[in-house]
Amino acid sequence: MKPALLVFSLVLLSSAAGCALFVPKESRYLRDAQDRATQEDVERQLGQPHLVAATETGEAVWVYEVRQLEPGSQSSWSAFGSWCDEYVLTFDRQGILRRWTHKSQKHGGETQPESCVTNGFKPAS
Repeated sequence: MKPALLVFSLVLLSSAAGCALFVPKESRYLRDAQDRATQEDVERQLGQPHLVAATETGEAVWVYEVRQLEPGSQSSWSAFGSWCDEYVLTFDRQGILRRWTHKSQKHGGETQPESCVTNGFKPAS
């Protein structure tokens, strides 16, 4: 009975560790930073945002785009495309990160699409 429990525990632990490899570093940081990180903390970690906007209530909204070429996309024999991850961060009036969302989209054949993700963030006009 004990060997089976040990094997089950090892499988569970390795599965959890394996899943962590597929979570983007930006998502891992934001998950830990929510409700405590300031705008300065986030900028130090993620760099300057792609876009800065504000909500109707005066909260700051920062948009980050993380673009990555698929392996082989720079080859003249292939056109795999690229991935684009959009992170929309909302800070309260004191500059603390309160909410964030993440959308990811694969772009086939086009390596630098104009729009990061379909139905992504659009600032109010």
